[in-house]
Amino acid sequence: MTRRIRNEDGIALVMALGITVVLIIFVTGMISLTSSGGRAAQLSAGDVQARQYSDAGLNSAYSMLNYQLTATNGNPAAANLLGCNGATGASDTNGPSNCSSPTVKVICITASSGCTAGTVGSASVYGYYSGTNQTTYNSVTVPASTWLLVSTGYSRNPNTGSTMAKTETATVTVSPLNNGAVAAVWNHIFLTAPLVPNSCSASFAGNNMTITDPLYVIGNLCITGQNTTIQETTQPVDLMVGGKLILSGSGTSAGTSTKSLTSGVVQGGCNTTGVANAGTTCNSSTHYYVTGTDTWVDARAPVQLASDVASDYANFDPGPNHHCATASNPSNLANTVFDTDTTEGNSNATFELVPGSSYQCTSTSGASVGQLNWDNTNKVLTINGSVFIDGNLTISQTGSYTGTGVIEVSGTITFNGNSTKLCAANPCNTAANGWQGTSGNNSMLTLVSLVASNASAVQFTDNSQTYQGSLWTQPTSGLHFVKNGVTVEGPMSLGSFDASFNNATFIPLPLITNMPVGA
Repeated sequence: MTRRIRNEDGIALVMALGITVVLIIFVTGMISLTSSGGRAAQLSAGDVQARQYSDAGLNSAYSMLNYQLTATNGNPAAANLLGCNGATGASDTNGPSNCSSPTVKVICITASSGCTAGTVGSASVYGYYSGTNQTTYNSVTVPASTWLLVSTGYSRNPNTGSTMAKTETATVTVSPLNNGAVAAVWNHIFLTAPLVPNSCSASFAGNNMTITDPLYVIGNLCITGQNTTIQETTQPVDLMVGGKLILSGSGTSAGTSTKSLTSGVVQGGCNTTGVANAGTTCNSSTHYYVTGTDTWVDARAPVQLASDVASDYANFDPGPNHHCATASNPSNLANTVFDTDTTEGNSNATFELVPGSSYQCTSTSGASVGQLNWDNTNKVLTINGSVFIDGNLTISQTGSYTGTGVIEVSGTITFNGNSTKLCAANPCNTAANGWQGTSGNNSMLTLVSLVASNASAVQFTDNSQTYQGSLWTQPTSGLHFVKNGVTVEGPMSLGSFDASFNNATFIPLPLITNMPVGA
């Protein structure tokens, strides 16, 4: 029995079986580990690819926003630009966006053109815009004037054959457009008639006038009417005069004895006797009350050259070469409204901007490029883009306007009728910040008269008329108030003022720190 127990025959087989089992376990483990690593690597590659597609979607959204800076009437701050509605609906452009049910924009990256949301090789992107105040969207704090972009990229899951999705976000702030230099000219009156020695380049001879705008005068500025002042009300006023400042009327002054202007510079000195006399030191003895000094900026008069006019004549839409694609009331909007021949020369009949019947004109390039509509029932003018009329323009009844645009005419611009008003809202609101600033109303109509050597290039013919908007004339032409009580609110670049009006009021726009798009 002892001998049998000590007999070791067959142990090699047992050991071989044991070693084989260990090797099988080891090899199986290695194969499993290698396969798992491969699957993880493939999954990681799919994850990276989905993120790359998501990044591509964000880049496309950046491009859409950037395009708005160069597109005609583009608005990178339109809350409905990237798949969401505005605050009150799909057509509303004011923020904040309503992204409760966004309509994503599908970007086909490696997928074929025309792919749908969720296709492998694509990205789906939308954007939430905060508007003027900080807001919260999906628990994310979004600062004021900021886009929150949301992009989801789709790739193939190599392990299951299904689709992988990865979402990334980014923020883009819509900065104001050069809100230093641009804002500084936004509320000015520029008087651009050249400096002629011993001659009033700009003359305020009417009585009881109040000028509260920053004022820039290339030549000699003469204030000879009674009780006419340049004074501050709601914001600082800077006075720049390239020649002499004459304050000869009873009660006239630059600033007042109780409230000085913030800053000013007068190149030729001041006097209270007349433009033919020498200018002396500007101080209280010459009715000059200005606290701070400034540096004269020598600017060239903004002449509209013949080449500029020819380009505008050829390209403005609607205009002589771009008639209305669709128009109602043809008697008002026949092609002859813009010109009767093929050359610029003030040859057309006078066009009434706000007549007694409605009209509608959409440019040949679409309403987003040019539009001029008048709703006589509601007394609302819609202006968009640049319009050229080779003739005179009249405004003969009260109305309001909406939109941003310029109407350039070869002839004169005349406001007719007592108490006629053309404002950016109805009723007309000339209170501080009532139109621009905190109101959110960014409409702006610019009226341009190209006629030269005409002191009545822009004329207000009756009493108590009001205009909110921008005015421009050639340096050799000017603005004429025929009667009393006229109010103009907005920036102006004019050659001169006529001297025969009383009780006029010039109202500056508020100092703007966040420029409206298109300003």
